[in-house]
Amino acid sequence: MTAVTNGAGGSVPASVADVRVPISAVDRLGAGGYIVSVFGPMTLPSRDAIADALWRIAAVGPDARLGLVALDDRTWGFGLESLRERCDLMVVEAPEFASGDAGVALERLIGRLEPGPPVRILLAGDRLLMILDHGVVDARFTTRLPLALIEVATGGDIPAWLTAENARRPLWSAFVETFAKHPARVATLLRVRRVETPVVPQRVPVERPLIGWTGSTAVVVANGTRETFKGLHAWLRRRDEPVAFGAGVIVALRAALAAEGLRLGPDSEMVYDVRGYLPTGVEATGSFVTGIPVTGGDDLVAVDQSLAQTAASGRPLAALMAGAVKEALRPARRRAPGATPARARARVVVSNLGVNRSLQSLPWVRDGRVVDTASAVHPIAPETVAVQLVVLDGRLHVAVSYNDTSFDRDAVRRAVQAFVDDPVGLLDGVVSR
Repeated sequence: MTAVTNGAGGSVPASVADVRVPISAVDRLGAGGYIVSVFGPMTLPSRDAIADALWRIAAVGPDARLGLVALDDRTWGFGLESLRERCDLMVVEAPEFASGDAGVALERLIGRLEPGPPVRILLAGDRLLMILDHGVVDARFTTRLPLALIEVATGGDIPAWLTAENARRPLWSAFVETFAKHPARVATLLRVRRVETPVVPQRVPVERPLIGWTGSTAVVVANGTRETFKGLHAWLRRRDEPVAFGAGVIVALRAALAAEGLRLGPDSEMVYDVRGYLPTGVEATGSFVTGIPVTGGDDLVAVDQSLAQTAASGRPLAALMAGAVKEALRPARRRAPGATPARARARVVVSNLGVNRSLQSLPWVRDGRVVDTASAVHPIAPETVAVQLVVLDGRLHVAVSYNDTSFDRDAVRRAVQAFVDDPVGLLDGVVSR
């Protein structure tokens, strides 16, 4: 088969024109999940230009992920035949929605989910919405793809991160870089796992009454101001024992939820991008994240110490490796539960994307309307409250996905709004107790 020009100053080698790629154990860990996102208002190219850009990116090859098709539970297929037609079908126009209704828009996307291509792009006026398969990509890819599509659609080259060297065995590459070259980190990891104990005393598990669970996912989106974001950073820095931003948001979020009557589990969770353990210059474009428990409950210093120990020990890499090995040896049977505890206890799971250059560089329309940059995950565990944080224009943008069978919609909405309005006040209330 001859090479196919992709319009990015090069062509797709014949060797990638029709290939089969094993679905890695890490891919399978995210299988069955979706990431839904909304970005706007922006100055967007036409639907045809976006569809053409999607094809040019997908045609780079399997590493670009967007042209993958699951042939079975263990194999991806990639082929150039009919790829352009498939990309054209993946980009559609959708009805516009009112400013400030990003949460509603995301819930509508979730309501129309169905098995299909790894990515679907919806253009709703001046907003770009996406549905991505979590077994194919993760949040890092999600936040970089909109700018890539727009740049390519307006005549630019395919970004370097999509054409850079990809680790053939990313977990092994990260292990060598992190632990094999620095064996002392193994001892640190083992020590952290051995001594780590939650502040809240362990209790004997008790059987809790169950109620039926629908599996629906609700979404709340809220944005703070420059002043509240600066105030939070200043409050965290001026303490006698300065703590990390992640610790501050976890404790403030828990305080906001508790104030609205939600019961909380003893631990929270932080989602880590494991690419930080790869060799410099090596990319992993597939899903490459994991969640790590954060002990300490509502004790700000203890939560900060838990986060610091996790970062120093390389625990996110070890956890992802352990999960991949378990999945490879005994694949999980992912079945939605039919019931949830009647008195649910929220497990706050935070994904902190921080200041994201790709999102900041998007062609936003800043005309006084609310700027939306929000993502949610589906399906979601019955007692999980998943929080994604992004900083854009110096403001904290928050999207919270949860199950409204387990938690009251109005209570969660009030808690999220209280968090973005006054995180310092929430922290003052917790620390002074």
